[in-house]
Amino acid sequence: MKLVATNGSNQSITVQPTLIKEQLNEACRLVNVVATTNVLPEMKKLEIFNGNTKVEIPFKLPRQSAPTPVIICISPQFIAEQWQLFVTHAHVARRFGGHLHIYITSMLDSFFELAQEYERLGYATIDFWMKLKFKNPSSENSLEPNSESELRNQAGAQTDCLLQYKEVAEFITFFDIDDILFPRGYDSYYDEFSALHLENPGILTFHYNKREMLVHNKANIRDFDFSELFGHTWFVNEQDYGKVMTKPTSINSMWIHESFNFSYKRKLFLRSNWLIHIQKPVDTDGKDIIPYRMSHFEQMPEMKLNDSVLVEIQKDFERLLNTSSILKIAGNLPTKSYYFPIIYRCYYEKFYKKFQTECPNGEGCLIPQRSDMNCFHSEADYKSGPKMMPITYHFHENSRWVKTVGCHN
Repeated sequence: MKLVATNGSNQSITVQPTLIKEQLNEACRLVNVVATTNVLPEMKKLEIFNGNTKVEIPFKLPRQSAPTPVIICISPQFIAEQWQLFVTHAHVARRFGGHLHIYITSMLDSFFELAQEYERLGYATIDFWMKLKFKNPSSENSLEPNSESELRNQAGAQTDCLLQYKEVAEFITFFDIDDILFPRGYDSYYDEFSALHLENPGILTFHYNKREMLVHNKANIRDFDFSELFGHTWFVNEQDYGKVMTKPTSINSMWIHESFNFSYKRKLFLRSNWLIHIQKPVDTDGKDIIPYRMSHFEQMPEMKLNDSVLVEIQKDFERLLNTSSILKIAGNLPTKSYYFPIIYRCYYEKFYKKFQTECPNGEGCLIPQRSDMNCFHSEADYKSGPKMMPITYHFHENSRWVKTVGCHN
């Protein structure tokens, strides 16, 4: 594969890029690959060239500014209903100087309106994550990326986020919506991340393992209490495979949990701090919504968080409730989990039990529809180039949000 770049003076250069692969499970039919090369300053046009055929590639430049020095990339949300996790993460991130960049494929309509309000207030950026709709989806040249790659192409979203902020963010993290970081011994993400880089020269990525915390959801947003939510010490006394923090200038691609394109000697797995993992929150009626995969919690006093910081976060949350449209929107938010336990059960059967034998993915899950639960979906106009070797290029234009009856993944 070659690329042809052309600038405003009609000067062109043909280059052969380096292909970087980010994939762990070989059972998937598609793999996340990033093409890296140098082209021309002030490039106006970019084309794929296979020796016979050229196809122009629409491209966008990286962002010219960042809302904060620390960007938290959140993996794509589909049939998302757990608005409590989003609210919690947004306020914790704001207190410590972070900004959420969250990808959405589909989200419950009231949750989406809440996320839009948080975006308007500067807590988050919401971005499209497409499920491509091909005219001939069964063709080998038209495989849907979310359906045929690991965990709905999370690696693609993580890499996209990295490249968007590569020239403007000081630090970048790659988390799920239920992975929440509290700095330990520092007052901000920036301070903790700066100290880690200063103390460990030559390290490119820092890995925060996860510790699951016992959490109860709130049905009403007025009942949110961050001291109650995080002020206890009930955790699972084991660590799970975590997530990554880095400087965006240090890497060019990202997988789901780490990047595979440099030596493990340049990765540091931290023992001084952990992500708080809110994996299976107990519902408002006290019912454990995932009873078949129970977690065993115990009190771990060494995990205690700073009470004064929780009070500060609570004050920011209450200020927001009193000075925005949040309360008006919140009246329509779901009070119980419906989709989450269905999707979790499907993931448990398809992913946790069969990781090495099947492509781990949420596609194909049976999602019962309800007329009273509708979603916003990311949508676009889908385009396909001619069949080429080794890559047939597909792309989309005119990205937009569309409200539909029911929720589909």
